[in-house]
Amino acid sequence: MHIAIVGAGFTGLSAGFALQKQGHMVTIFEQETIPGGLAIGFQQPKWDWSLEKHYHHIFTSDTAIRALSEEIGVPFHFMRPNTSSLIDDEIIQLDSPVKLLQFHAIPFIDRVRMGAVLAYLKYIANWQKLEQFTAHDWLQKAVGKVPYGTLWEPLLKAKFGSYYKDISLAWFWARIKARTTQLGYPEGGFQHFSQKLADTVNQAGGIIHYNSIVTKIEKLNSSIHITHGSKTELFDRVIVTVPNGLFARMTPTLPREYIKKLTSFKGIGAVNMVLELDAPFLKDDVYWLNMCDREYPFLAVVEHTNFIPKEHYNGTHILYVGNYLSHDHPYFRMNKEDLLKEYHPYLEKLHPGYSKHVLKTHIFHAPFAQPIVTKNFSQNILPFETPLVGIYLANMQQVYPWDRGTNFAVELGQRVAGQIV
Repeated sequence: MHIAIVGAGFTGLSAGFALQKQGHMVTIFEQETIPGGLAIGFQQPKWDWSLEKHYHHIFTSDTAIRALSEEIGVPFHFMRPNTSSLIDDEIIQLDSPVKLLQFHAIPFIDRVRMGAVLAYLKYIANWQKLEQFTAHDWLQKAVGKVPYGTLWEPLLKAKFGSYYKDISLAWFWARIKARTTQLGYPEGGFQHFSQKLADTVNQAGGIIHYNSIVTKIEKLNSSIHITHGSKTELFDRVIVTVPNGLFARMTPTLPREYIKKLTSFKGIGAVNMVLELDAPFLKDDVYWLNMCDREYPFLAVVEHTNFIPKEHYNGTHILYVGNYLSHDHPYFRMNKEDLLKEYHPYLEKLHPGYSKHVLKTHIFHAPFAQPIVTKNFSQNILPFETPLVGIYLANMQQVYPWDRGTNFAVELGQRVAGQIV
């Protein structure tokens, strides 16, 4: 079969690679000039590694992407960086059971109780029974209001905004279940990884059209017509990996009830600021700093070069200032100068005098970066098959209960390819 794939992120590329191994012809359409999707990167002239526009890493438990990386020859490097939280203006490392037990801001009995609850979530396998609860309600009762209000509630608020009370406990379970203290990063960066995967698809006879926007997908008789630019091509099957709303717009003959389901899913976007500095920003080699103080107008500060050596970036120190926000938030409309001005008092509080070390500032937007996953979300997930025979949908709405990320994007692509075969 000749199979089209809309989107050259890790889901689309992994699906294409898997289908080629089954002997199918693959053509991929990508609106950007390079592959990568949400893991897309950029590279300054004197850097020998690329850098993601939105921070990325994997865990040792991420088996799908690790197996794929071995197959195409892109090694991952694993390290144990310092992951901490800002609580009452103090940076506290809380990334292990021992560190948690040493956290004196919470009474000892509550620390033990919280450790027991997290251990329970870590080792149970049946997430379905957790779906009937929200993380907000269940955690308050399970760990207590003080520990929840100190650690988890601020992060849920920062991540999901007004939806924070609605998030499924199964989603929270997945974050505890899959996460490890050892983190991995591909040699050369995720952009290098996605490019190597794209090159592998090309070398096997696949075609990838970059800078190509699909404007229409139409089922006519036994073939599927894809219009991109001024051209229309015919295919036997199509996999669409873009967000639901975009899929609905490009496929106008979908039944009205199905479009209603597609567009009923909610999501939020991401705004990431990247600072290049000539000096470190965070003390004690902290890589990831969760902001558990809602006075701060961002979710996390991530010093990439406290994880990956700065020598790969011409000796500069790389800092992400990350945010998940609703699509109508004013930060989406700000340029980098205005956003840095907004963030400046808080960055100054974290590192007085940091501004004299700033070399360059970048700002990146992702309009759809995180689904809003509510109670019993699995009952609403759409199958890969759509009402139009031969047209399949595979996007981040379908990785639940797992969190969106490159590992589950790879797994999703492999699963939809297996279903077509």
